[in-house]
Amino acid sequence: MSQVHRKERSLLSTLIFGISAVTLVAAIIYAPGETFQASGQGLTIWWRIVFPALLPFIVLIEIMLASGFAHGVGVLLEPFTRKALGLPGSAGWILPLGITAGYPAAASAAAALYRQGKISAAEAEKIVSTSHFCSPMLIIVVIGTGFLGHPRLALVLLIVHWISGLAAGITLHLLSPHDRSTALPTKSAEAVTSDQIDPLSSSFGFRTALKEMERARLQDARGFGKMLGDSVSSAVQTLMATGGFILIFAVIIHIINTALPNIIPHSFVAGLMEVHLGTFAIARDILSPAICIAFLGAALGWSGISAFLQVRAILGPAGIGGRIFLIHRIVHGAYAYVLTLLLWKPFTEWLPGTLPAFAAIRETESSGSQYYDINSFLPNLQLVSSWLETQLWLFLLLVIGMLGFSLIWRNRSQQ
Repeated sequence: MSQVHRKERSLLSTLIFGISAVTLVAAIIYAPGETFQASGQGLTIWWRIVFPALLPFIVLIEIMLASGFAHGVGVLLEPFTRKALGLPGSAGWILPLGITAGYPAAASAAAALYRQGKISAAEAEKIVSTSHFCSPMLIIVVIGTGFLGHPRLALVLLIVHWISGLAAGITLHLLSPHDRSTALPTKSAEAVTSDQIDPLSSSFGFRTALKEMERARLQDARGFGKMLGDSVSSAVQTLMATGGFILIFAVIIHIINTALPNIIPHSFVAGLMEVHLGTFAIARDILSPAICIAFLGAALGWSGISAFLQVRAILGPAGIGGRIFLIHRIVHGAYAYVLTLLLWKPFTEWLPGTLPAFAAIRETESSGSQYYDINSFLPNLQLVSSWLETQLWLFLLLVIGMLGFSLIWRNRSQQ
């Protein structure tokens, strides 16, 4: 009976995908000019923002894994990540990576660790869910400076985005304590058993970290040239897939809004589908400042169906599920919306002049055309490169901070 039910579900899924594909092709043929313009917006976002912002980080992921550095850091992060998030230390460095680089960098790193046998499928899905953030460059430069015309508002969005994402991860961890029992033992745990040394010893941590780095480097066994070539090739392949998702969802958003012009708000459709185009549409809506920023925070936490499918495209071939990830996105978006409304008044008092400037921008836009070209709101390459340097430093500082906190935690546990 269950096999019949699965076959029926598979047939229904095939039918839905087939009808959707035919509808999409028909819509493109019906209005090729407008469709080309919509896909051009998606291509501009990918080429000017996503590609340069993510390429160095995804290459860095491969190098860190091949050199063994990531595995050594994971040993030192074990006390903190296991206690706070129920994750092995080998996946702990993915959290600052996701915070600074944005998606789908965390998914690429988690899938690589899973293929190496360092974490289980459940742990990989959980760390991807917890580490899925939008990059600071998108929030500060693109949304704050470009879309809203007021960088101070981006600070509100960034702080709320980080707090709500971490709160969602801790919440889901507390609601699923059974994950600890199903987690696979990490290499560091195996090393503890073989060496029969107190796992809370600080000397044990550094010595085992060096051993794990050497073990991972020898297992990889690639030269630097081969490793760098493979890293760049893998990064470009991942980013090409990401660009394809952004382009196709730009077309889907345009088709839905054309077919249902007065039924569903344009900003709701865009925010549901794709985060870049969604935040642009929300920022163009004539809303009160608090509601506008709250909707932007919710859209960033949700991050769109496009982001979900991008992550699934990376995790799916490795056999990693996506149910927890989807739940996490809903909780993240809900936390961000509520937290923005709760903190809006304190933030505006802390940042004087924000509300008058925001009101002036909305008044200017409401008197103009209802159509806005996204290209004129995107930053130039010089600004993107300067913020890329900032994100790299932020990633380094977060890793150092987590290491310090983990060592303090270990020392306090000894007392």
